[in-house]
Amino acid sequence: MRTAIVRALVLPVLLAIPFVSGCQSEAKRHLYKAEDLFEKRDLDGAKKELALSIKADPTNLDAHKSLAHIDEALGDDEGAAREYEAASALDPADQKLLDKARLYKQLESMANSSGKSLDDIKAGKVEGGVRGLKDIMLTTRIPAARQKAVHALADAIPIIEKIGDRQAQDKKYADAINTYEQGIRAAMLLARAHKMEMLGPDADPMMHKINQAAKAAGTPDAAFKLFNDVIGDYPDDKVANLELAQVYLSKTPPEYDTAADLEERGGAPDDEVRKLRDQAKKHRK
Repeated sequence: MRTAIVRALVLPVLLAIPFVSGCQSEAKRHLYKAEDLFEKRDLDGAKKELALSIKADPTNLDAHKSLAHIDEALGDDEGAAREYEAASALDPADQKLLDKARLYKQLESMANSSGKSLDDIKAGKVEGGVRGLKDIMLTTRIPAARQKAVHALADAIPIIEKIGDRQAQDKKYADAINTYEQGIRAAMLLARAHKMEMLGPDADPMMHKINQAAKAAGTPDAAFKLFNDVIGDYPDDKVANLELAQVYLSKTPPEYDTAADLEERGGAPDDEVRKLRDQAKKHRK
């Protein structure tokens, strides 16, 4: 399928090159070699020959255009951006080339932004980094740019958890709570991006850890809204239900009925649920 698409894009460019008999320039020899390799479906080989053609003659518009199409088909966004920009500079009147050059420039900018956001997270600027990736995912209309942000977010989640772990170990519980929340919300964002019906397992340990940090900080209901948000999107998430049950049990007085309902939905053992319901009955007397 990929070869068929690139064939439709590249072949007209290559066939448009006039036949030159006798002595050919080095650039044209590589260009014709690229055409031959392309016919044999050797896209990588054709790419190397086109690069040699451009090296011999940087003003070879057809080589730049063909290489841009092949880079695009091979998923080499950086190469496609470079070649479309070069081709557009050689033929500024070609609106299609100009549009492609602008598109890939935008994509490159978005990719750099995703990398910067991930670097910010690694440096401990978790909230700002997650916000940056979320903004790219929600605002860009370029699928490839959005995908780069999604990949960066997936890489960021385990890093965020480790940062939260260090903060909890240092007894910086308020910071740990905020960090774990960012990690869980990042996992929710990732699940939505992948159109998953369930929240990914990356969030599970952080939901337990945020409750532990909240209890250690003396604010056991700190994750109340977060757990409700998780259950709002993923009502059958067992871990979120079980952890929210613990929040209800930490209230004064404990809300046993609600905790029992949540534990039942979270898959807790029947005897535990029964004990909570018994507690609820005693509390109502």
